[in-house]
Amino acid sequence: MDFGNKWVLITGASSGLGREIARYMAKHEHAHLVIAARRKERLEALKQEIESAGNTRVEVLETDLGNREEVDRLFEKATAIADIYGVINNAGITVYKITEEADLETYEKIVNVNLMAPVRLTLKFLTYFQKKGEGAILNVTSETGLLPIPYQNAYSASKHAIQAFTEGLYMEYRRYRKKGIFISSFAPGGIITEMIINAGLGEKIKTDSIFNMKAEAVARKAVKAFKKKKFLSVPGILNKATVFTARFISRKTLASFSELIYRPPSKN
Repeated sequence: MDFGNKWVLITGASSGLGREIARYMAKHEHAHLVIAARRKERLEALKQEIESAGNTRVEVLETDLGNREEVDRLFEKATAIADIYGVINNAGITVYKITEEADLETYEKIVNVNLMAPVRLTLKFLTYFQKKGEGAILNVTSETGLLPIPYQNAYSASKHAIQAFTEGLYMEYRRYRKKGIFISSFAPGGIITEMIINAGLGEKIKTDSIFNMKAEAVARKAVKAFKKKKFLSVPGILNKATVFTARFISRKTLASFSELIYRPPSKN
């Protein structure tokens, strides 16, 4: 796929992987961007940074993907701003703690942002792309969508769901590939981002751990996998090895290993 001078919508672009994907798409793919997130001031700073570096145009949309009405408004505003060619559903949130210690409202927010928002945007843009005759969607899932991850159960469950949803859609809509419409998924493992730090995961798995990749490297791999229209891409040798090995281990054993790895540090 060629993103040059085409418009791409990126959610969760105010920090972490979303911000790095936006930078890479602008610098290396010469795409115009509609960037969306809750923190408008960060989006404006990213817009200024990208536009000052070249001819790429950037539009900013402040939105809360935990709110269904705002998800619908994001689609309407983005398509009113530009002729959208690509969508990267990247936004995601998590909580890291013993499951019962988190409130249900937090889990509802996680499910809304990680699952329901990309589902709604995917379906809306599929209809939109069919009418215009071309378009591509990349749903950023997670390695936790392929493996059970205790102490991030709601996050892992939401990522399992969006992974399965995306894979199913890929097969349903593969006949549209000849018409120029593509659906892909990208499942990274640990990334050195604010999300890890804010969730408290940095206390368990240090940010300089070999299991955490730099956001810039993951962003590059995400865009390259998207351009190749991959069904599923898992970046990083260790992540690939983990996912491959998991095929030969019972689900119970796999969950047991994950529980040991992610068990929160003792408060004593």
